[in-house]
Amino acid sequence: MASPSLLATKLRIPPQPQWTVARVALLETLEEKVPLHRLTLVTAPAGYGKTTLASEWAQQSVLPVAWLSLGEGENHLERFLRYLFAAWKEVDPGVAESTLGVLLGGQMPEKDSVLAAFTNVGSKRDEHLVFVLDDFHLIDEPSVLAALAFLLDHLPPALHFVLCGRGEPALPLARYRARRQLLEIRAEDLRFSRDEARAFLDHFMGPVLGREDADRLHQQTGGWIAGLQLAALSLRHHNERLADRPVVSGRQRFIADYLSDDVLAPLPQTMREFLLQTSILERLCAPLCAAVTGYKASQAMLEKLEGESLFLTPLDDSRKWFRYHPLFAEFLQARLEQRNPEEVKTLHRVAARWHLDEELPEQAFEHAVAGDDAGCAIEVIERYLGIKLTGGEFRQVQAWLDALPEQWLVDYPVINVARAALFAYTGAVEQCIRCLDDAEERIVQSGEETRAQRARITAMRCFVACFQNDLAQAERLAARALRDLPEENQSFRPGVYGALGDTYRRHGRWEEARQWYLKALELAHAPVVRFQAGHVFGALADLALRQGRLHIANDFWAKALASVAEQAYQPTLPLPAIGWLYIRRGEILYEWNQLASAREHLSQGLERAELGGDRRAMIAGYLLIARLALTEGDSEQAGAYLEQARPLVEEVSFAEWTSAFERRQMELWLAEDGLRAAIGWAGEMLASGELKQRPESELAQLALARVLIVKGDSLALERAQQYLAALLEAAEAGGRGGVVVEASALEALAHWRRGDSAAALTSLEQALRRAEPEGYVRLFVDLGLPMGRLLQEARVRGVMPAYVNRLLAAYSDLPSATQSSLPEPLTAREQEVLELLAAGLTNREIGEELVISPQTVKKHTGNIYGKLGVSNRTEAVAYARELSLLD
Repeated sequence: MASPSLLATKLRIPPQPQWTVARVALLETLEEKVPLHRLTLVTAPAGYGKTTLASEWAQQSVLPVAWLSLGEGENHLERFLRYLFAAWKEVDPGVAESTLGVLLGGQMPEKDSVLAAFTNVGSKRDEHLVFVLDDFHLIDEPSVLAALAFLLDHLPPALHFVLCGRGEPALPLARYRARRQLLEIRAEDLRFSRDEARAFLDHFMGPVLGREDADRLHQQTGGWIAGLQLAALSLRHHNERLADRPVVSGRQRFIADYLSDDVLAPLPQTMREFLLQTSILERLCAPLCAAVTGYKASQAMLEKLEGESLFLTPLDDSRKWFRYHPLFAEFLQARLEQRNPEEVKTLHRVAARWHLDEELPEQAFEHAVAGDDAGCAIEVIERYLGIKLTGGEFRQVQAWLDALPEQWLVDYPVINVARAALFAYTGAVEQCIRCLDDAEERIVQSGEETRAQRARITAMRCFVACFQNDLAQAERLAARALRDLPEENQSFRPGVYGALGDTYRRHGRWEEARQWYLKALELAHAPVVRFQAGHVFGALADLALRQGRLHIANDFWAKALASVAEQAYQPTLPLPAIGWLYIRRGEILYEWNQLASAREHLSQGLERAELGGDRRAMIAGYLLIARLALTEGDSEQAGAYLEQARPLVEEVSFAEWTSAFERRQMELWLAEDGLRAAIGWAGEMLASGELKQRPESELAQLALARVLIVKGDSLALERAQQYLAALLEAAEAGGRGGVVVEASALEALAHWRRGDSAAALTSLEQALRRAEPEGYVRLFVDLGLPMGRLLQEARVRGVMPAYVNRLLAAYSDLPSATQSSLPEPLTAREQEVLELLAAGLTNREIGEELVISPQTVKKHTGNIYGKLGVSNRTEAVAYARELSLLD
């Protein structure tokens, strides 16, 4: 079962208790005045019906209401914001596609960006939306309060907040009061009126309780709802006259005695035991209660307790989850502790194991500490440490460590490994190492050293070596750790696999990286592997693409994106990394000529990359969208995208993407008749020899070879073939299948330009046979009309006809067949212009050479393009050479 990062019951409007009394005046006040105020406060001590009122209004209101039941766990800003967004999404699913949804789809989003997006998205709403935050008194974290204050200060007119709690929150309320932006409902407003008290008591007592007695109870309790309920329960159970029973009020200090004598004592023994034993639980469901109490009919018992109005509130419409009223829960817990403290610990231990089995680590940890179960607490930390740290939940890990008894730190030195991990993730490497040294020393001194304990420390040292990119040290430490770690270990073992995969990848040792990633996936049941699946699948996809294995890469990227979608409320990857997945999968879809799907993936990827500010992902996105623009014939837009990418390429050192940028620039030059610029760049690269020294330069070398082939003279073609031969040898040795295909295709064009049809078709067939199983399309089509005509020749010769026909079908402007002569010959002047075009002269330079105006040159070039059936000068020159119109 996947671990839900957010509890669905927190987002559900609680169903109404069976004894609800309609608060007509209050409901009308809320309905009328909440839309007129930014903030509404419903504040009163426990037992005044705050939640009941708010939930009744939320269910009846014509306004959309986003509900959130808060707990102490929401004293974490990112968690609070994610819950707030999830509540919004419950009533408006479309908000998931907004900028706010995109931002919160990644790990550790920037706080200011999220708050700005919240207000911006809200400002686009025409319909009112109300956020009800229940139990807000549990929130005391300054960053959460500051974020809410920011939202309230900048709240769009359509958004409103209702906060329910036991006291005033630490917000700038005076300012809101002064501006008349605050609506307040307090204890004096929430007290039952005389008529409401009568209606409430009629539910419990029926007509047996006269009006006079009902009014007396109302007066004695001061309209305190919980006091009325206690009195009603007491009278019903004891069947005595009102005058013979004392009545509890909100001002009395002896509520516990009253509950004990008048509520709990009259109940059947089985029910009393069930109440006491389950009081340790914050949220109750039948399976959990059955585990804790051993009472199999727990669902029936919960329903009976609700029916008896014993302070049990359902949390969902299906009545699967419940909670006790805080007053009642505190009383039961105190009574249980007084009766048998050891029993309390035992119950907590059982609850801890149940929550751990259900993959609810926060609840499991709390119960483990309360139950003095060090083993379970350590297991929670070990199993979920990697998830919490990778997800940036440093505060949660620190809170776990701070909650541990001091003696545990002495008795269980392995806990220091978790502290060391926290130091490592927060950049305090020296403190991390000291912490590991201390843990190792304590283990030795304790005399209880085990191989497994030492292996955990060794694994952590391996992680540090991987963080420092020290591959040799990481390999040595990994071998020792994996030798001694138990096979069933679900935290350190998969962590070592993933860390080694990342480190091998950074060192360019692709096959070893792939093997370690695959070993991590073999432990798919481990929480840390499920959490990091998006990263691992994405890494495997990158490796597969390097090898030209498009189908495998696509499958891995699809799995990575599916993993991201499954973890929507607890993102497993930073926003730019998610953008990277979309963009890279878009590359494959583009290669397969699925242009609409490629553009959709690219749009989603670029949005995330730009919001996250990740340069590498933005470069990848701009280069792909530039290629799409070229494919659609929009060279101006393609140039604009390249200009967006240019400063990013210059600012950062990504050798692979520098080469990719140079190739895209070359493609733009050729599309815009910029052969002179392309030849100039090629000349610089040849003169400097830079590409042969630069790492990850295959794409730039392929671009250089293509420019030389388009240039077309004997020396250029010879150099192109030399480059391609070296590239093919290196790519074959390195398993770079995609480079092999493209280099073979360019080699075929070089032979074709030399007039060696046999060699051209041989190289083309080699490229086609490597490319066909993976479905390459655009690699060939984007080489333009020369490749199109070579493919037509291959079809005539019967070379792989089905695949060749598929490639030819992807051309939108290919003449029907290669011609040995033109239907309409070129004029003498057009022939002169063509020769000067081939020499790389601009229109102005051609005009000066032939003593004609640039406009006349433009007219001649248009006639040439029309007669040759091409769209630019690069294609014109290439086709003219095929037809022997140029030397």
